[in-house]
Parts: sequence; structure tokens; C-alpha cells
Amino acid sequence: DLFVATPARLKFMKGERAESSATSDVVKRIAIAFPGVRFTLAGTDRSTLELPATGDDPEGRLQRVAQVMGADFPDNAIPIDATRDGVHLAGHVSIPSFTRANALQQYAYVNGRPVRDKLIAGAIRGAFADVLPRDRHAVTVLFLSLDPATVDVNVHPAKADVRFRDPGLVRGLIVGA
Repeated sequence: DLFVATPARLKFMKGERAESSATSDVVKRIAIAFPGVRFTLAGTDRSTLELPATGDDPEGRLQRVAQVMGADFPDNAIPIDATRDGVHLAGHVSIPSFTRANALQQYAYVNGRPVRDKLIAGAIRGAFADVLPRDRHAVTVLFLSLDPATVDVNVHPAKADVRFRDPGLVRGLIVGA
């Protein structure tokens, strides 16, 4: 009933299952970005999502990713760590035999902010183009760190899309790594 008193928002609400799924997705995206924080999500329609705090080091981050994506992800993932012209890329990508039917388990972060960017999604698709069938998607968690002056986060009201000053550099870094 968060938006019950806001008629403009109420008419755009979807079913209870769709709204709780969207809420769960947002909590998972934020939880991966902040592994040192404990998250609990409870609702009337679903079991409680419990994500205990882990360390802020790479091992703790991988533990948090395993909590969100499943315990089998770390065993089927390759660590990524690359830097080019002031842009640092870290994270994990799945091996070609560990894929999904949709791209919902592709998580990307720019300077700690969860994003759903078409450039990053296209770069992931391009990186796996030679080894994956068209209808399969890699499972990824990528963290891009770069100078805030080289990225515009005010492209979308929800801050979900970003625009890079040098998109070719970012795409090339992701595909190459």
C-alpha cells in the first residue's frame, strides 16, 4: 500500500506478483553493490529474502553474489580484472556452459551505482558472441570504476542508464576482458 494515496502512481501499478518481483530485483541489485550491509525483504506473498552481510573485500563480494545468484555461480565463473585509460573493470562472468535463457542475471555497476545500460549489455553480448548460441545469455556481475566527469548519470530519471564520454573505450574494455 505504499502508493495507495498517490492516484497518479496507483493506476500504473501492476499485479502484486509483478510489483514484488520488481522490488526483489531492486533489493538484489543494491545488495550486490553493498556486500557489507545485511538485507532482509519480507512480504505477504513470498518467503523472506535474507542476505547476511559479508566482507567488502573481493571474497566477501563473491559471497554476496553467490547469495543472490546461487551457490553454483562462483564455481562456474571467471574473475575479471582489467584497466584501460583510467577505466577499471572488475567482477565475474560465467563460463560458456553456465548460461540463462534471459539476461536478468546480468548485473552492471558504474562507480558503485546499479545500472541497466544498453552499451554494457551489448558489450557483454558481443564478448560472448563466438561461444554462446543466440538464445542464451551469460551470467555476469561487472563493476566499472572511472572518473565521474567521464560519465553522465542524468540520462534517465531513475538513473538506470548512463552515457559515457568514450563509449568505444568502455565497450572495448568489456569485450577484451
